[in-house]
Amino acid sequence: MPIKFGTRDEPDYEVYLHRIGRAGRFGRKGAVFNLLCGQTDNVVMKKIEDYFQHSVPEVRNWQREEDFEAALKDAGLL
Repeated sequence: MPIKFGTRDEPDYEVYLHRIGRAGRFGRKGAVFNLLCGQTDNVVMKKIEDYFQHSVPEVRNWQREEDFEAALKDAGLL
């Protein structure tokens, strides 16, 4: 998760927005998966959701291909 230099859990919102924007280029749709690896990442993700006023759905089981497919279908990408 992108955080501001010198902080532990302050998101860099511009970097996050730029990163997810690279998934869908030139009018095409795209998908982004954030890998959250602990409580700090969860805090950063919550701050990002609050800042952009958008809930980011969670893929429940990263070991199940069906869960990834369901997330892509819910996003209108399959």
